[in-house]
Order: sequence, then structure tokens, then C-alpha cells
Amino acid sequence: MNISVVICTYNRPERLIAAIKSCLRQSVLPIEIIIVDDGNNAKEFIFPLSELAKTKGVPIRYIQKKCNNRGLTKSRNIGWKLAKGDVIQFLDDDAELPERGLEFVSKAFEYDENNELLAVDFPIDEQKLSYTGRRLIEFCYRLAGLWRVGLRFRRCRQLPANIKELSYLKPLRFLQGGSMAIRRQALEDIAGFDENLGIACVGEDKDISIRLDKIGCLGRITSLYVKHYSEAIGRISAYEYGCETGFNYLYINCKLGKLGVGEWLLIGYNIVILIGTEILFACIGNKKFHIEQIKGILSGVYRFIIYRSILKICRHQNK
Repeated sequence: MNISVVICTYNRPERLIAAIKSCLRQSVLPIEIIIVDDGNNAKEFIFPLSELAKTKGVPIRYIQKKCNNRGLTKSRNIGWKLAKGDVIQFLDDDAELPERGLEFVSKAFEYDENNELLAVDFPIDEQKLSYTGRRLIEFCYRLAGLWRVGLRFRRCRQLPANIKELSYLKPLRFLQGGSMAIRRQALEDIAGFDENLGIACVGEDKDISIRLDKIGCLGRITSLYVKHYSEAIGRISAYEYGCETGFNYLYINCKLGKLGVGEWLLIGYNIVILIGTEILFACIGNKKFHIEQIKGILSGVYRFIIYRSILKICRHQNK
């Protein structure tokens, strides 16, 4: 099973170097590493790693995008379309693969004789969050149930019978974007990632999961963890992040079909809980940061309302 690694990056050279080195420590090496750069990293910093990679037979390809073409999903699409592997392992530039990660990915796909398993990921070990903080965030987001509406578009698929013997692989509802491996053919079948999700593309992993699940099943490798450092450098502002959260949540849920009254009420509940969660974090943490996120969420909701209104006008005029 040939695996290409695609790393999309933005102004995090030190963390990117660590991410690349984690790919070169694999027990099963990738056939290539493709770096898609959204930022201003100097190309020269890749040279020493390229020499190291050559000794292992792993070429590194470096693509620097134009500054007016930023966006994570755009970068992901550039990366997988250039890749030669049967499976594309996407890795965040501030994350590191475990040493046997690609070995487990390869084994999972090879066991699936009928190509029903389309994607796998790893649990994320957040290196910069305390255990208590992590549990609080997880509890709040479970309470909000943000993607419960999206589940109506998804059949809950079990893993194929021929790979159920892999004890480390469990069925999955939603992939985590920082560590997901997807069959190239599946990406071609669904036309890749949605490029209308902004710069950070909040929710892009939920969107691709919903669309992949319509044609196959997803799994999680539970015995290994990907380290994620949540590097603040290179991230969009709190306001922009909130704006993408509000807009993308509504956009992803609504683009797949007409919603009923009950579903709109559930979406309203989810947004209220999400804002309430940000208020809670503002009270116990970085007040300015979370207030900006709240402003952004409300702005994103307003932006979506305008977007939907324009769509309706255009549809009416085309009739």
C-alpha cells in the first residue's frame, strides 16, 4: 500500500520540521512527502530535511501557493492531486505521527479487500491542554451536539467483516482533520475538499466525513496517538475563527439537503450552547479572546443569513 503524506503549512517552520521528521521515523515510510505552503516560509529551510529524506528514499516536494489563494481545503486539494500514493495521509504542520503510524494505516487498508474502508484517523493527544481543560471542552461540545443535525445525512456504517479482526480499528462517525488518511480514489469520487470554507476551514473534517460516509465507511486507529501542539503562530484571529465557526457550521449542515423545523430548532439550540460555552471560557480563561470569538460566531451567522438570501434571489431570477 503506497502512502503519500500531505502537510499543509502556514508560517510554522519549526513545528513543520518536527512534523516532517516524524514522517521520516516511520517503520513503514511514505513514498513521498508533499508540503503545501500557504505562508512565507523560506524554501531553503527544507533543504537539510530533503537531504535526510533522500537517504531514506523519500522525496520531499515543496509547493508555495500564491498569497491571494489561502485556505486549508485549497491546500489539501493541491496536495492530494499531486500525490502518487494510493492513500493520502494528511498531517497538520503542528502535529507529529507516532513511529508506527503509517504501518497501522497501511495494514488497515490492506486488510480491506473490497475497498469499503475509505479513511482512517488517529486519536489526538493535545500537548498544550491540561487534562481538566480538555475534559471541560469535550463536555461542553458534547452538550452542544454541534454535528447532530449532520448525522441525519449519514448512515451509521460498521466496519467491513474482513477487517473486524483488527482489534485496534473502530468504526468512526467523524474524522479528525489533523491526522486523517484517505484513499485517493475516494477523494476523486467526492471531488475532494470543499474550497468554500474560508482560510482555517473550520469543520472541513466534518464535511468530508459526511460525504465519504455516503460511499463507504470510516475507522479510527485507537492504539496510537498523534501529538498535536496547537501552535498559536499561523492561526487566524479569534474573531475570524468564530466567524468561520458560525458560517461553516450552518453551511455544511444546510448544503446537503432541506432542513425541517425541528432541525432548525436543534441548530438554534446548538448555536446558543456554543455561545454559552464561549461565555464560560471567557469567565475562567482569556476573556478578550473568547469575547472576540463570540462576536465572530454572531457575525458568521449573520453572514450565512445574507448568503442564503442572495442564493434564494438568484434561484428565483433563474426560474
